Amino acid sequence: MKQSVGINSDDIHKSHDDLFKLGKITIKLADIKRAPRYPNGENEDDVRHSYHLALSASELATKYYPELDCGLVSQFSLVHDMAEAYAGDTWTLNISEENRLKKEIAESKAIIKLMHELPSHTAELLARYEKQIEPEARFVRFVDKILPEVINYLAGNANTYRLDHSIDSKETMDKLQAQLSKRYKTMFPEFDAIHLIHEKVIDTFSRHIFKQ
Repeated sequence: MKQSVGINSDDIHKSHDDLFKLGKITIKLADIKRAPRYPNGENEDDVRHSYHLALSASELATKYYPELDCGLVSQFSLVHDMAEAYAGDTWTLNISEENRLKKEIAESKAIIKLMHELPSHTAELLARYEKQIEPEARFVRFVDKILPEVINYLAGNANTYRLDHSIDSKETMDKLQAQLSKRYKTMFPEFDAIHLIHEKVIDTFSRHIFKQ
């Protein structure tokens, strides 16, 4: 391997500190519980979710949108929920507009704080993701919307819809998911293949949970 050039003691010291910063934020994110549940009833955390998203978004990008930078998709996946280290995860099912606004304000404050704490490359990635301009950032945000149903499917009767929201009929679930699908088609019109996959995931989840 070629010897690295331009290394000095200040760089080494800074990189040493950066590793501890990233370790600290990872521990914080591992403590943030999300709405989806695992089969044992335990809530998913942000670290496992981000890993799942990085795998899933990269796989889908490579297959359906090869023009996207798959490496950037993976990196955006890893930073997409970092604001929750300070803002926490807000469950958005049937959320009121007042609480949605509170969530956005809390996350905006968290991002400002993170910009002063994160190493430069990671901070830049988070800032780029939050702008939602690059197609890779928008793609990651959309795939992120699909994954709760994957986890809730795997959870079986431990899923959050049954345990936390008392949704116990396919009709109620289908109505809720139809509203979400309509919203996502407005938000992400450019990713037609992902909309089709989302509809398939919803159908599989709903049929499995309600045994139809």
